[in-house]
Amino acid sequence: MAIRKVGDCRILGELGKGGMGVVYKGVHEGLQREVAIKELPADLGKNKESLSRFRREAMALAHFRHQNIVTLYDLIEKNDALYMIMELVDGPTLTDLIKEGPLPPEIVAVIGVQLAAALEHAHFARIIHRDLKPSNVMLSKLGEVKLMDFGIAKDQELDALTKTGMAVGTPAYMSPEQITGGEVDPRTDLYSLGLLMYEALSGQRAFSGLSAGEIFAKVAQGKAPPLKKVAPNVPAELRAVVNRAIQPKAARRYFDAAEMRRSLEKFVARRLKISEAALLVGFLHQRHRVSDSEVLARLSQTEMTVAQKLEAAPPQALAPMRARRRLRWAVTMLALGASVYLSWPWWLPRVQAEWARFFAH
Repeated sequence: MAIRKVGDCRILGELGKGGMGVVYKGVHEGLQREVAIKELPADLGKNKESLSRFRREAMALAHFRHQNIVTLYDLIEKNDALYMIMELVDGPTLTDLIKEGPLPPEIVAVIGVQLAAALEHAHFARIIHRDLKPSNVMLSKLGEVKLMDFGIAKDQELDALTKTGMAVGTPAYMSPEQITGGEVDPRTDLYSLGLLMYEALSGQRAFSGLSAGEIFAKVAQGKAPPLKKVAPNVPAELRAVVNRAIQPKAARRYFDAAEMRRSLEKFVARRLKISEAALLVGFLHQRHRVSDSEVLARLSQTEMTVAQKLEAAPPQALAPMRARRRLRWAVTMLALGASVYLSWPWWLPRVQAEWARFFAH
């Protein structure tokens, strides 16, 4: 690699490569801060669509100031190539984690809460992501969820990147309105978030096929295997959130990201005894993505104990725990009913009747 510096940043090595160029790990020499450097090579820069997509992502990221959206520091042009200097997220993508197996419901719910918050912020800026999928979501070693890649984002106040009637996105995560090239709105992103959560909970995509056409047909018909069947251990409350988000008709989905976030927060609040960050760090440690020393530096002993108990338990081990909770609930309700019955003055009408007969004579 000929270029070793971009602005004040020194390139340390390659992190990954994709259709839109290369991402490098770098360091800002003045601030001694690690950064990610996304490059659009000169040859790709000659392609109008690639150039427009790269600049559009930079413009979208420049709008945001949110803890769950990757931060853009600078946009630099050098030797006919473009570079985005961004926040470095030191963790795996959601795709990497799903490949290792389904994620626990509590983890998926927390990820959903933070992604819904990120979408809420983006939608307030009138920007629709349009390509929400597991590979565009990362979990940091600090227990943060980060949304990335706004390359095909649509600014509702500007012209769309593509012409009306053209489908844009990744087939397996596109909404029915995206497939038909129809008008999209924030509920399009909520649909994709629902599909992302479905996959994280079950370990498989809601819609799959041998071709994009086959996937499109299944999406249009809403023929996803029931989540209850592919992931039977998912609590009904969380399953209901996912099912509502992936309704084929936009009018049946959540009204906006804030409504979906609140539904997920209710689920999380009832089940978590530690912070969301602590839970995610404990989970990453359980998946060998965070070292013992990193965990000890970030979590208290209590947080670590709770996280280990929650995340180390396989789904089949959680079923008896839920059964015991249901039994305790039933016993409590029965005791409450008996208490009400015994304390209720059921004898009062009979006494009143006797007194009425006495005075009648």
